[in-house]
Amino acid sequence: MDHDYSARLVYPFSGAISPYADAVDQATLVWAETFGFLTDTIRKKSRHLQYGLLAARAYPRADRTMLQIAADWIAWLFFMDDQCDEAGVGRDLQQMTALHERFLAVLEGASPTAQDWALTHALADIRHRLAVHATDDWLRRFGEHVRLYFTANRWETINRQRGVTPNIATYCAARLFSGTVYACFDLIELVEQIELPFYARHHTIVQQLERAANNIICWCNDALSYPKEMQHGDVHNLVLVIQHECQCSWREAIDRALVMHAQEVSSFVAIRAQMPYFNPEINAALDRYFDGLQFWICANRDWSLTAARYAISHETHKAMSVSYEGFMP
Repeated sequence: MDHDYSARLVYPFSGAISPYADAVDQATLVWAETFGFLTDTIRKKSRHLQYGLLAARAYPRADRTMLQIAADWIAWLFFMDDQCDEAGVGRDLQQMTALHERFLAVLEGASPTAQDWALTHALADIRHRLAVHATDDWLRRFGEHVRLYFTANRWETINRQRGVTPNIATYCAARLFSGTVYACFDLIELVEQIELPFYARHHTIVQQLERAANNIICWCNDALSYPKEMQHGDVHNLVLVIQHECQCSWREAIDRALVMHAQEVSSFVAIRAQMPYFNPEINAALDRYFDGLQFWICANRDWSLTAARYAISHETHKAMSVSYEGFMP
């Protein structure tokens, strides 16, 4: 991505990083190796994946144990996405649905069998470790957010099969779930060692703030990753759906996406200033939770700007510019 674009991804708050960052990043690779996720190709670039560093930025105040669980969960999401693509599951709706149902059963406490994928065994390991720290209510909420993520995955698959490019409004509604962000927000309560009562968690202001943070994270990701999606012919990206609906150049489309992102950042700041008052204990917990949302926003940007996952070659970027620069209706 051009530097001028990434420089517009700015926030009026700062991020942080855990002192356990390097140790957790290395331990996540060992965990991935245990379940056979590191193919020869991935192993060669494994030191550049840095999924543990993303977790260390997203949950900088986590203790060592919880940070490792969070890092392995984030790594699982990326490995799941890659392995499903490699196995063709991402293009087979029936196979994808069956796999998702198996994952959800494991999150509800089912034990994997010898016939299950390594991904299923790895998810069972994560769920077992989470259950040590989480309540049953938390585990149910986490599982529901993962279910919605899988539902969004299948919606994208149906669009690809039918050659459909969603409009902006539909895409943004689905994008709230296709990035697994809500499930990652759930972990904030565990790492911050807080438990929000249902009336605080479901307060309008809290839910609006979560939604704004989710949009900021996903739209930032789209602004940084659209060349990768364009290269692979995937239309599920804010920049690309804007370009399609507005019939504009990709440069104009990314400018509009960045304006939307900036507006959502302003909304986030304004909404946080309206935090309701409950009592000192609950408001202290809400403050820690809101800090966690801000850490995630900064973590997503800072990690994505250097992530090998979203890097494309100079040649690819040049070809993309030639192919799309002059596109007009």
